[in-house]
Amino acid sequence: MPIHASYIEEESRLDLTFDGNLDVTVAQDICDICKQVSPNLRSCIIDLSDAERLFDSGVALLQMLYRRLTELGTTVVILADRPEFRDRLSMVTGRGAHRVAA
Repeated sequence: MPIHASYIEEESRLDLTFDGNLDVTVAQDICDICKQVSPNLRSCIIDLSDAERLFDSGVALLQMLYRRLTELGTTVVILADRPEFRDRLSMVTGRGAHRVAA
């Protein structure tokens, strides 16, 4: 599953788009993002619109990424239009599905 990352400097925003299956195969990429994220990052949009399947390992990786970003004070928005994703993503934020944009 490829991860596409783009940084919008004037907004201090990181956009992450996932394609295909979100599973353990993206672990290294997500770990690298966690290590390299700027402490000045204000917002991050995680777009799962093109993701096909969300495995338990993918949920765990998103939890790690979400936790790292929020520790830095970054506002995180997760875009997911599939109901089966939205139900599972409340585990990522720990705050219920209201944190996940449809």
